Amino acid sequence: MNRPGLIAGISIIFMMLAGCISNPILPNEIRFTYQELSERLTKRFPIEKNVAGLLDIKLTRPQISAREESGKISLLIFTVDAEVKLPLTGKSSSGTVIISGVPRYHTASREIFLTDTKLDSLRADNMPNALSAAITRAAADIARDYLDGKAIYSFKEDDLRRYGLTLNPQRIDVRREGIVLIMR
Repeated sequence: MNRPGLIAGISIIFMMLAGCISNPILPNEIRFTYQELSERLTKRFPIEKNVAGLLDIKLTRPQISAREESGKISLLIFTVDAEVKLPLTGKSSSGTVIISGVPRYHTASREIFLTDTKLDSLRADNMPNALSAAITRAAADIARDYLDGKAIYSFKEDDLRRYGLTLNPQRIDVRREGIVLIMR
């Protein structure tokens, strides 16, 4: 090997070691589809809540998607099936609850959290108008209690290991196809 080639090779090695050039072997991002996130979150369901002995709400089948706001995808949308029962009358109704929130990645715990959750809509079939306000409040409480500030995805050590090295994600991007963990 000639001297200029040797110097160039050593320079490249030093720059890689110093972090000036990204490692071409290790990925600079890890992707998770909304379907994968939904499947992981399904393990926490059903969620059941009784409201003052007057109303039973059961949420099942969470589906995660994203919503674009101001030209940027920034919110995660949780659509869950809802079953509402009125124990005193024996009547029941089914419908859909849509909850949105802002995803955040916590580097120390390696978890994706949802913040600023809010109830976007509640649609229930055959529900008397007199109960719709109570159901809306109960569904908003459930969103806050079970999703706001809670990890929706926890990464295991194996999720972040590649080629014997542990990757260190720094942030997440919410995209149309899913969530992307961005490395340094």
